[in-house]
Amino acid sequence: MTASIASTLAAVTFPSMSSALNSHRLTAGLRGAVGSIRVARSSAVTRNAQSRVSVSEDGKTLTVQVDPSGTNTWISIGTPLVLDGGVTVSSVSPTSGLLFTPQGTVANAVTVTLRNARGDTRNVAVGLIGSVDIS
Repeated sequence: MTASIASTLAAVTFPSMSSALNSHRLTAGLRGAVGSIRVARSSAVTRNAQSRVSVSEDGKTLTVQVDPSGTNTWISIGTPLVLDGGVTVSSVSPTSGLLFTPQGTVANAVTVTLRNARGDTRNVAVGLIGSVDIS
């Protein structure tokens, strides 16, 4: 009888726990992405060089890179952010990516979309002056 009640409770609670876990993972991925974006902007300003956030082909890793010589010779700085739990960067718009000038601005507003394993998405919008907004 006790096992029956426990299994019924588990069957009812597991989907909501799974949903909460997916939501938490997406939120954690967003926070990490925002952190990488802010590091890239800060690096551009402090190093007086272009910087960018590069996304791996599979969308699971974000790397901050700088171009100290201005010759498109990108050098990775810091530790790359590896998104976990099925969270990936599903798109960056425009496709030219997220590139900061030495003044900390971007040429075009950029939207980075993250998706979790369940298919939920959230956006990080980077404004022309480098401001970051989550939606």
